[in-house]
Amino acid sequence: MKNTGFPDDRYCDVPEMNTDAFMKRALELALCGMGKTSPNPSVGAVIVRDGNIIAEGITKPCGFDHAEVTAIKAAGEAARGSEMYVTLEPCCHYGKTPPCTRAIIEAGIRRVHIPLLDPNPRVSGQGVIALKEAGVEVIFHSECAGYAADLIRPFKKYILRKRPFVIMKLAITLDGHTATEQGDSKWISNEYSRFVVHRMRSLCDGIIVGKNTIGADDPSLTVRFGDFTDEVKEAFRKSAFTISGSDNFILQSLLGKGNVFSEVRNPLRVLFGLPEYMGRTAKVFRDANYIIFETERNRQKLLDGHNDSGVLKKDYDEGRLFFLPDASSSEQVSAALDVLGQRGMLLTILEGGARLAGSFYDAGEIDQFVCFIAPKILGGGRPVMIAKSPLKMAESLQLKDASAVMLRGNLMVWGYAREFNFESF
Repeated sequence: MKNTGFPDDRYCDVPEMNTDAFMKRALELALCGMGKTSPNPSVGAVIVRDGNIIAEGITKPCGFDHAEVTAIKAAGEAARGSEMYVTLEPCCHYGKTPPCTRAIIEAGIRRVHIPLLDPNPRVSGQGVIALKEAGVEVIFHSECAGYAADLIRPFKKYILRKRPFVIMKLAITLDGHTATEQGDSKWISNEYSRFVVHRMRSLCDGIIVGKNTIGADDPSLTVRFGDFTDEVKEAFRKSAFTISGSDNFILQSLLGKGNVFSEVRNPLRVLFGLPEYMGRTAKVFRDANYIIFETERNRQKLLDGHNDSGVLKKDYDEGRLFFLPDASSSEQVSAALDVLGQRGMLLTILEGGARLAGSFYDAGEIDQFVCFIAPKILGGGRPVMIAKSPLKMAESLQLKDASAVMLRGNLMVWGYAREFNFESF
């Protein structure tokens, strides 16, 4: 039987009535924690008594309480005899914290509602079994399973491969270019598209760019909601955009009122290479929230103490400079993602350039594509990516669970490289 990660009759009963509103509230809470809990998944939990929510919980930073325990502590004695709605199967093993199943059982919660099994092989169904053996009823909400899967994809890759999930973000003209021949790209996309990108950044652990993008654009690579007009923000407050195709929960949230996006949290800036002519006045160096990947062949040149007055030597000593093997670009991408995984990063966004994007694509490490297409024609210009091309159209990558949205003249296309299941990644 294909293990999709969605529970079946072996594990859970079906709801007696439509109580998905409570589960959707738990999903909203889970979204609030994205980018703050890595390498743990962000999970939301609500505790309900007599049809009312009496406590809520969000996963805290790694090493602290999971969402279930946070909610139980908030409920206190009122948790006894109540029901819990949680966005992922409760864990049943000891890690940095005790099992959530034990906390649920000891709190006297009588019923637990879930939409999805945990992709962690140490759990995946065992948490449900532990609850049922203790007399706790477990209810499966199939209507919310897809929404829960949208949130858990990055953790699934991390727990199975110890590497972060990679979103490739593209802004292109209608004829497929990302910039003019001279490198001018400001701006292909409109303000509404760029506002979505900043919301996406706020959920991520890292933003990945190559040296050519750094040299050409001197990007800030930050979350800057303050750059946008009241007119743009009002369109999102009114949820003025309609999704066609897959009704993705994260995409819904990116396009909606978005209270979760009120907090500005800047991801780690991940730099693949450095232009030789770029000094330390570049915006990416304004604070220590960055790491640099360089090739092993450049080690001596960068660490000899003469380059930039030894600043790169300091980066190396303080764990911000890493050297990749002198191997193929795909192998270098894999090595870099291993480093990011060791740092506990779950979700990253790849924002340029074409050669780096091609290296990630050839390595099979792009997990999601988000493309903003503007109704502009250049006739020539910079390509989207430089990668190996198949011989036949039938061999092209067909995106899964794809969605499309019109953003006041720009078309946003959102899709995944793979279907969601637990058998492979």
